[in-house]
Amino acid sequence: MITGSVTLDAKDFFHARPAAKIAGTAKTYESVIMVMLGTEIADAKDPLSLMRLSHPQGSAVDVLADGTDEQKALNAVMEEIRREFTVAAE
Repeated sequence: MITGSVTLDAKDFFHARPAAKIAGTAKTYESVIMVMLGTEIADAKDPLSLMRLSHPQGSAVDVLADGTDEQKALNAVMEEIRREFTVAAE
């Protein structure tokens, strides 16, 4: 299992369009991919699960991947998050 973290801008949250794009990217990988926001966890392959996450309000979003293609999966999902949201300086 590997993890990555990104901090979103205070105004960003997982609404329909970015959730669908992130899930679409995640579904192309065999690995289990989860997104964590504080104590909440969502299946990255399920847009509704992502949309149920609380508003990050500048919080760190952690992405966990576990499986045969975990590194590629993590990189792709992290890149999609960076493409869809305003990311605080890393």
